[in-house]
Amino acid sequence: MADKKISALTAVADTDIGADDLLHIVDNPGGTPVNKKMTIGQLFENIPTHLAVDDITTVTAAATNLASSFVTAFDGDSFTANTAFTLDDGTDVGQIKIMYMKTIDASGYDAVVTVTSWGFTATASNQITLGELGDACILIWDGANWFPLSHLNCVLT
Repeated sequence: MADKKISALTAVADTDIGADDLLHIVDNPGGTPVNKKMTIGQLFENIPTHLAVDDITTVTAAATNLASSFVTAFDGDSFTANTAFTLDDGTDVGQIKIMYMKTIDASGYDAVVTVTSWGFTATASNQITLGELGDACILIWDGANWFPLSHLNCVLT
């Protein structure tokens, strides 16, 4: 296998990834590069910089399938009434979803998110309402339902 290009290798299946799997690392590429190995576990236990999210979708009007992006920012400045959104089922067990109110207008209209599969309570109406600047909610998908992990000033019903 030493004579294969990395791009020619077979990709590992998501279900086969383990903490002890190896990654190829080029240490000190700007100086004297040295090939080394690292486990996936080492990588995630020693992230040497901040993490940033580049999957942020800003919505300004009614929308469905909010689960398709990691973060949804609601632009309430564009709302002309309380605006309905739908959070569909997640795609992967353990998927995290973040939603927040990015801007609001003087009229005070809300973003009302209906959660398709809601695990908050059995008697809930399955909605999250964000109405003020900075309102935020973090959810996790367990394979069957969305469960709130944290929320700031959102109304969960």
